[in-house]
Amino acid sequence: MESLYKMKSLADRFKNVIIAHDMTKKEREQCKVLVENAKYRTENEAGEWIYSVRGPPGRMKIVQIRKNRQMN
Repeated sequence: MESLYKMKSLADRFKNVIIAHDMTKKEREQCKVLVENAKYRTENEAGEWIYSVRGPPGRMKIVQIRKNRQMN
């Protein structure tokens, strides 16, 4: 999973391939609940934050991401 970025430089037929972690049914359900919670928090909390689910299966968590990142 760490070297998947290299697939972008391969032939055109591999550029649209999607690879995801293999998750158990319980992990998929937990992920779905976390995504729903993140969407709810993003929609209902005022401010400059977007909430997103990050991490590998089994250790996923909701993280805050600033809406308008300013580049210096």
